[in-house]
Amino acid sequence: MARIRILSRETIEHIAAGEVIERPASVVKELLENAIDAGADEISVEIGSTPEAYIRISDNGCGMEEDDLRLSVLSHTTSKIQSSNELASISTLGFRGEALSSIVSVSRTRISTRIDGASAGCFIRTEAGDIVETGAAAQPRGTIVEVNDLFFNTPARKKFLKTPATEQRKVIEVISTYALCYPGIRFSLKAKGRDILKLLPEKEHLARATAVLGSAFRKRLHLVHVKRAGISLRAIVASPDMARATRVYMYTFVNGRHVKDRVLTSAIMEGFRGHLVKKRYPCIVLFVDIDPSEVDVNVHPTKTQIRFRNPSAVFGMVASTIKKTLADYPWDRPRELNPQDEPTYSATEVSEPMVTYGMGKLHKTWPRQSRLTGVAGGFYSSKKVIGVLHSTYILLQDRDALYILDQHASHERVNYERLKTAISSGSPESQLLIEPVLIELGPDEYRVIEKIMPLVLRAGIELEPFGGTTIAVRAIPSMLSSADVNSIILDIINKVMDGTHDTVDHLDDIIATIACHRSITAGKKLDETQIIALLEDLDEVGSPRSCPHGRPLYKKIGIEEIERWLARRP
Repeated sequence: MARIRILSRETIEHIAAGEVIERPASVVKELLENAIDAGADEISVEIGSTPEAYIRISDNGCGMEEDDLRLSVLSHTTSKIQSSNELASISTLGFRGEALSSIVSVSRTRISTRIDGASAGCFIRTEAGDIVETGAAAQPRGTIVEVNDLFFNTPARKKFLKTPATEQRKVIEVISTYALCYPGIRFSLKAKGRDILKLLPEKEHLARATAVLGSAFRKRLHLVHVKRAGISLRAIVASPDMARATRVYMYTFVNGRHVKDRVLTSAIMEGFRGHLVKKRYPCIVLFVDIDPSEVDVNVHPTKTQIRFRNPSAVFGMVASTIKKTLADYPWDRPRELNPQDEPTYSATEVSEPMVTYGMGKLHKTWPRQSRLTGVAGGFYSSKKVIGVLHSTYILLQDRDALYILDQHASHERVNYERLKTAISSGSPESQLLIEPVLIELGPDEYRVIEKIMPLVLRAGIELEPFGGTTIAVRAIPSMLSSADVNSIILDIINKVMDGTHDTVDHLDDIIATIACHRSITAGKKLDETQIIALLEDLDEVGSPRSCPHGRPLYKKIGIEEIERWLARRP
């Protein structure tokens, strides 16, 4: 391996500048890339109870000599490139020379290393970027980096960190992502002394994908490999019925580098078009190997964004490969659902009073006499219904204004308030399932459901572990009769995983998700009787002005404003 050198001013000016250390996971990412570039086939990560307090990464790579170690913590020092000309054909994960210097500048760090054949290793200890101690170190070949008190000298940056659970999840995501791309490397993670990940070396990507994604995917993955001039494409495609509510299981790699690229994401969605339920995203691990000169990786300081020289060719190859795979492989493929395809239920299926909203006959979870106290002729029910726009927006009027009301958001708020009231008064009325619904989860998803299980139980969804990473749902709130229980559970989990709701102890988030799943949708045609019933319900739950997620229920347009539009007023 070439010796570490300080880059020239010309080269530095051509490198995408910017901060790369935003959170503990950023530290892990940069150090994993260094370890992989160093030829390691064994990488161990350890974090403390709060990841920013302690991070330790050890590898069995080539290591560094003492002079190189001193240079490595300085800005713009690297062994990956020598001149700006090499930026056009980068084949390593790192090249900016900023990883270690960025880390040591905002932490207390100890780095020890030994090259093969050396009688002893060496170490360097830094604080806020300053070298405070150096010396000899006894250790095997490779490098150990210990990062303590991340952001101790930049408290403004530290306050933007999320909860320890979220930061730990981000670390797991980084390690899992690199493990997918490098199956021959042994990866492990410990948190607070407990083993979290142990990924043994695998000979091929499919086996590693199963290990990372979990047993739920074992029989639902298919590997496809396509080659053309100058480009090779491998994709591990999951059955469309394994789709998730977020892009959490969409992984894209270019030349061994994990990237977030719009061309690849759009191509994947195009390939799956017609095979996914709306608002669901596929599970796929995509590897693109292309001539380094055909892709610019020097676009963003974090190195996760790239630019293809010929994006249309890449898009076409990815989309067509996925389409052919889905067409050829013997999966039962769900068709894309339209709002009109929602199921309807007959009156004989329910025993409580009926109100016909747009989803067939939806029974009230609570009879009318037990509703929240409302006001006769309240804010909503006092308005006159004058029409419906695009089967989505209810048009109302009073003497002074026009109101455009979102029917889905309105019904969602009604359901939310009723479920919340039932929970606060004891527990919501639950319906025992004839047969439990078994849901196979990935390891990350299972860890989330373990944490929030008490809250899910409080919301009226009775579930329990069923072996491995499978859970069994045995009862659901009555308002979820005939709902897709699998989708509800995955939505609750995914909103925690993707950081939409950072606090896993917030019951409102779970209630809002349940309410959303049992609400009339945009595009559902309602007649006047149904609309009036919805307006009365809004008033009976307190005449709210926003949905559980904070979006407004309606837009008010005054008569005077309309008259100015039409030049009837100055």
